[in-house]
Amino acid sequence: MARAPQTLAGQLLVSHPQLRDDHFRETVLLLHTHDAAEGALGVIVNRPLGRVFGQIDSTAELKPLDDVPLFEGGPVATDRLAFGGWLFPAQGSPEVRFGLDQEEAAQLAADGRFQLAAYIGYAGWSPGQLESELKMNTWVVCPFDALCVDFEGVELWKKLLERHRPDLRLEADSPENPGLN
Repeated sequence: MARAPQTLAGQLLVSHPQLRDDHFRETVLLLHTHDAAEGALGVIVNRPLGRVFGQIDSTAELKPLDDVPLFEGGPVATDRLAFGGWLFPAQGSPEVRFGLDQEEAAQLAADGRFQLAAYIGYAGWSPGQLESELKMNTWVVCPFDALCVDFEGVELWKKLLERHRPDLRLEADSPENPGLN
């Protein structure tokens, strides 16, 4: 049996179709930090809020961020905002930057190569909590994927499950309450 990597930072967590917790049902999370002894922190990347940063802050020095989409990042610290950015080069691994402050995000936006997003809140796990959830198959772990650029919402969740766990496709496509059909 393959050993789990020491850290899952930079990986995606895709919720199992049977996860019914409203905070994480049909979610895709990008892990920013992960350490079994310290815990983990990440953001939900598939819950767009239908708004952009310029709608909440339109100061001149942050003008490059006006069109950055806002996402529900998670249920913790919903009064805080963090920026993330990624670049998918033609060859090689994607470059992911997270926890950017407004100035750093504005510089990346002005550069124009990175796709940026702003996350309100985050998801957090205490030491050992994520490892326990992984043992219970609550999450499917997969590499950060260009699908995150092309799809959002439940569609992204389904596409990632289809790619990395095709055996879960039937469950992912099932209605929440089949008895109501």
